[in-house]
Amino acid sequence: MIRLVSLLNRRKGFWHALAVALVVLLVGASLTTYVGNLIRDANVDRHKAAAVSVLSEARARLLGTIGRTLSLGTGLMNYVVVNPRIGELQFRRYSAEMIAQDRSIRSIALAPGNVVRFVHPLEGNERVIGLDYASNREQWRGIHQAMESRSVVLAGPVNLVQGGRGILARLPIYVPAFGSPGEPARTYWGIASVMFDEQAMLASAGLSTLVGEYEIALQVPGDGERPTSTILGQPDLFERDSARLDVLLPGAVSWQLAAIPRQGWVHTSTEFWLAVAAGYGATLLLAAMSFFVVFEMLRARQLAHHDPLTGLPNRRLLEDRMEQLASFSDRSGLGFQVFFVDLNDFKPINDQHGHAIGDLMLVEIGRRLRSETRRADTVARIGGDEFVVLTPGLMQEADAAQFSRRLAAAVCEPMTIGAATLSVKASVGRASYPQDARSIRELLDLADTRMYAQKQQRFETLFTEVRAANGS
Repeated sequence: MIRLVSLLNRRKGFWHALAVALVVLLVGASLTTYVGNLIRDANVDRHKAAAVSVLSEARARLLGTIGRTLSLGTGLMNYVVVNPRIGELQFRRYSAEMIAQDRSIRSIALAPGNVVRFVHPLEGNERVIGLDYASNREQWRGIHQAMESRSVVLAGPVNLVQGGRGILARLPIYVPAFGSPGEPARTYWGIASVMFDEQAMLASAGLSTLVGEYEIALQVPGDGERPTSTILGQPDLFERDSARLDVLLPGAVSWQLAAIPRQGWVHTSTEFWLAVAAGYGATLLLAAMSFFVVFEMLRARQLAHHDPLTGLPNRRLLEDRMEQLASFSDRSGLGFQVFFVDLNDFKPINDQHGHAIGDLMLVEIGRRLRSETRRADTVARIGGDEFVVLTPGLMQEADAAQFSRRLAAAVCEPMTIGAATLSVKASVGRASYPQDARSIRELLDLADTRMYAQKQQRFETLFTEVRAANGS
C-alpha cells in the first residue's frame, strides 16, 4: 500500500496527460477517418464517372439503332403524305423494303382515320385488320398522344403474338389540305405503326448484360397505368448503388440505363492507404508528444509546489496558502492555526534500515496526517522529517490540544514495511493567527519553537525516568 501511494505521488499529472493524449488521439482518428471517407467517396465517384462514360456509349448506340428504325418509319409517313390514296400493293412493296433494310422490324401497319387497313406481313396479323384504335382503350392512349404532339411516340415493351417482345413506334400522318389560300393547312390522315423486336434492337445496338467490367440493365420506368418493365439485365441493379443514365426518346419517353461493377465499386486506392497511414501515424505521434509535453508540464508544476516524495504541498505552497488565509482572516477575523509536527529519532531508522525504508515511512506518515484532517486543511512537508498541518478557523485550547495529540498518535502507530515493523514518535508545536503572531514567518517560527520545547520537555522527562530507574 505504501509503495502504491508513493508511486501515485510520483505520477502526478499522469492521468491528465493521458486524457489529453486520448483526446488528441480521438480527434486525429476522427479527422483521418473523415478524410479517408472523402477519398473513398472520391474513388467511388471516379469509378461511377467511368461507368457513366460506358453508359453514354451504350446510350449513343441504342439511340442510333432506334433512330435508324424510326427514319424508315418516317419515310413511310412521308410516302403517305405524297400518296394519301396509297393502295395495298404499294404498301406491301414499301413495307417489304423497310423490313429488308432493318431486320429488327417485325410488322408495319397503316390506320387511315385510326382504323387499321394495311398490315405487313399479313400472316399472323389478320385479326388486326379493321381494329379501331379509338375504341381500344389500351392503344388509344399512345395514339392520342401522337396526334396531340404531332410527333413520334414509343410504347412498350409489349408482348408479341408471334412470341418475344417488341417496341411500338406510333407516327402520326398529317397531309396537306390543298385549296386553302397561302401555306396549305394539314389535316390528320391517320397513324403509322412500326413494331420492332426488342432483342434484335439490343443486338443491333451491341448491348448485353455485361459490358467490360460492368453489369448493365435497361428499364422503362412505370407510370400510373403501366408498371416498370426491364428490357435488359437484372431489375435489382436499379435498387442497388448503381450508376444511372436517362435515355430520352421521341414522344417525351424516358428509359433508364444502370451499371454496376461485377466486383463492386472501388473504395480503396494507393492514395487512400497512404492518406490513412499518414493520418494515423501523425495522430499517434502527436498524441505521444501531447502526453509527454503535458505530463512534463504538470510534473514541473507539481514539483514546484509539492514535495516529490510524498506528493504533499511544500513550504512554498504552504506559505502561499497561509498568506491567503491571513488576508482573509484580516477581513473576517476567523483566523487559522498551524501544527508543527517533527519526528523523533527518525535518523537512526534511516541509518539502520536505509533511506528507501525511511522514504516509505515518510510517505505513510504523510498519508496518516491527511487522514486525520479535513478537506479544507493543508498537510505540508517542509523538511526532512518535518510536517506542518494548516487548519482554517480557530479552535478552543482544549480542542487544539486534543487535535495535537491525535496527530501525534497517528504518527506513532507502528507500520510494517517489508519484513520490518517500525514506529517513531512525534513532537507537535502549535500557534494561532492572529493571537500568537502577526506574520507568517513569526507564526511558523513560534510553532517550531513550541515543538522543540515539547521535544526538550519529553527528553528531560525521559532522562529523569532513566536516572530514577538506575537509582541515581
